[in-house]
Amino acid sequence: MSDTKEEKQQELNLFLFIVVVLFPLLSIVLMGGYGFVIWMSQLLMGPPNY
Repeated sequence: MSDTKEEKQQELNLFLFIVVVLFPLLSIVLMGGYGFVIWMSQLLMGPPNY
């Protein structure tokens, strides 16, 4: 298991991309999608009755 310095740099770059770019974007998309689903369900079915 002797990774070259170039392979380790690529792994570090990929890790940083996932942590800094991909996870925040996915969380924004998922929360936005959840909010959209709630909003559309309230438009179609009305507000919740308690």
